[in-house]
Amino acid sequence: MTKNLKLLALCLAVILAAGSTSFAALELQVPYWRGTEGSTFQQWSFSDDNPAPPLPDPGFINPYDPPPQLVVDAAAPWIPDPGAWPLSGQIDVYIPNNPQPNEKKEIWLQVIWQPGFNPSPVLPDAPWVAVWPFTTMDMSHSYTTENGWTLSLFRINLYPNPPEEWITVKGNIIVDHIAIDTRCVPEPATVALLGLGALVVFRRKRLHA
Repeated sequence: MTKNLKLLALCLAVILAAGSTSFAALELQVPYWRGTEGSTFQQWSFSDDNPAPPLPDPGFINPYDPPPQLVVDAAAPWIPDPGAWPLSGQIDVYIPNNPQPNEKKEIWLQVIWQPGFNPSPVLPDAPWVAVWPFTTMDMSHSYTTENGWTLSLFRINLYPNPPEEWITVKGNIIVDHIAIDTRCVPEPATVALLGLGALVVFRRKRLHA
């Protein structure tokens, strides 16, 4: 066995010993707008070696076509326990969305990960995130760490909202879970008009009561 293969085997053994309960205290956050009109939700827990592209977990919420897609460019095979992908490449996710040209798209990207075992002179030992397309974008990042695993939450705003987006996660990392919430936010004038329409309907019902 070569030196590199010995190192890979040792790292895999450490990961397997950690087990799927190593990050049990890490809880995904739920935006208050999940499930509302104009929102989508999809996640991948990588609990089995799904053929490419891995399918979203059951219960995802996305009425738009085609369905969300995820492609893994991995450095090594899928790890069955805890069910994770070791990257020295990237994960690309395609998310279809409301095609209406609204003012803003909100994205919550959550990644459960730990530093990888394949040293890279280029990729950081942390998630590196990119989104396309957009005219203007802002992003913030918060994280929680437990037993060697980290839950990173990236809050991303795109202006204006695109009809779909590609999200890329790179890094010398081991990825156990990805969850993505999106919401198309209408312009304030559109929201006001919708409220006015609801008021007119309500008054008509009152008049005919």
